[in-house]
Amino acid sequence: MHSIADRDRHRVDVNGRLDVLLALTASDLRARYGRGRLRFAKWLLDPFAALGVYLVLVAAVLDRPGRATALSIACAVVPFQLVIMAVTSSMNAVRLRRAIVLNMRFDRELLPLSTVLTETVAFIAALGLLGAVMAGSRVTPTVHVLWLLVFVPLTVLLAFGMSVPATLFGVWYRDLTVFAVSFVRTLFFVAPGLVALDGVPEPAATLLKANPLSGLFEGYRDALLYGRAPDPWQILVPLAFSVAFLGLFVPVYRGEEAHLAKVVE
Repeated sequence: MHSIADRDRHRVDVNGRLDVLLALTASDLRARYGRGRLRFAKWLLDPFAALGVYLVLVAAVLDRPGRATALSIACAVVPFQLVIMAVTSSMNAVRLRRAIVLNMRFDRELLPLSTVLTETVAFIAALGLLGAVMAGSRVTPTVHVLWLLVFVPLTVLLAFGMSVPATLFGVWYRDLTVFAVSFVRTLFFVAPGLVALDGVPEPAATLLKANPLSGLFEGYRDALLYGRAPDPWQILVPLAFSVAFLGLFVPVYRGEEAHLAKVVE
């Protein structure tokens, strides 16, 4: 009898956490996309407005040499957009939700997760930009495009792993968040973002592999541009960083979440 009751309580608890997570995410999405009939169009077109101009500037105006330059850059910019937006939004998550943090009892561990879930919804729309750039670059997809089923969740996992320390940083050092965002942006430029890894000379190319973003960027390029299976490091390095971030900072966050209301008062 006790085991059945325990299972029922566990089921209720999981369902309650899921309801709160979905409510937080829905609130963020309404704030970003509105409530009207055009919200779907805004969700779909936002990535083209945010990233399309950048791709045109770098690939067309600057006329960088190389194969399908716009697609190569898109394979870096699109996943990086999820990471940088997850980090930026996480650093402001507690402050922006000040009212419910102060006045409601809920699992504060859901704050970074809901932030990443919100940004993932936007990221899904951005994947359409990759398809548009592929078509514009006249690159024919191959069966290796299925590797996106690995790299898309891996991108989300890395974004979540970085969002937990980002949330803590935003609470502890709110006045320094601009420097933290600049640091994450710097990671893009010390990864094969604008130039693919095969265009980087040694030993720099080997050193860049230690950046977790490098594996993601090259994985998207292999799946969409080169039409080949990724190297193992492209999966293992981002995965190792994600697990390390979560393993190190989730316990710290759990220790701090009870004091969040005091911080935002």
